[in-house]
Amino acid sequence: MERYPDIKVELTLNDRFIDPIEEGFDLTIRIADLPDSGLIARKLTSAKRVICASPSYLKKNGIPKSLSELRNHCCLHYGYLATGNQWRLVGPEGQVSVQIKSILCSNNGEVLRDGAISGLGIVFLPTFIVGPDLQEGRLCTILADYEAPEINVYAVYPHNRHLSAKIRLLSQFLKDRFGDPPYWDLVL
Repeated sequence: MERYPDIKVELTLNDRFIDPIEEGFDLTIRIADLPDSGLIARKLTSAKRVICASPSYLKKNGIPKSLSELRNHCCLHYGYLATGNQWRLVGPEGQVSVQIKSILCSNNGEVLRDGAISGLGIVFLPTFIVGPDLQEGRLCTILADYEAPEINVYAVYPHNRHLSAKIRLLSQFLKDRFGDPPYWDLVL
């Protein structure tokens, strides 16, 4: 807004699927694999996800040494995860899924992060949410031999609309701001 003071922004935050055409949005940000649609998607960056918990939770409940041990732990679950109560990861044995015992489900990653910091359980979240907490020691990465399949962050806009200068400028600003690799992963 400093760079382009004539641009007016209306920011709506929501983790649910938004149909920009039906709901009248010029641009949406999506963090997911995108199905084919009548929308145009521009990749802004990638999003890495990690399994982590607070030091207090791990001290009290132990550090899981394998994915199968997650079944014995309290987990905090993102409600809009396409795989339901399964965490899909890639590890030494290839692609694996583990059914987790969810004690808290939310459609908001910050709520889950706060629960994990408070010692409620283990969480599987993107580093753009938990990165600062990992850096400061409020959360610890566990099962580091397992990685989530990469997901991407996209700027999505309707195909039937002319790409206005404001949409082009905003999507380029976000792409530049996030970086590749994204700034939130540079210090991990």
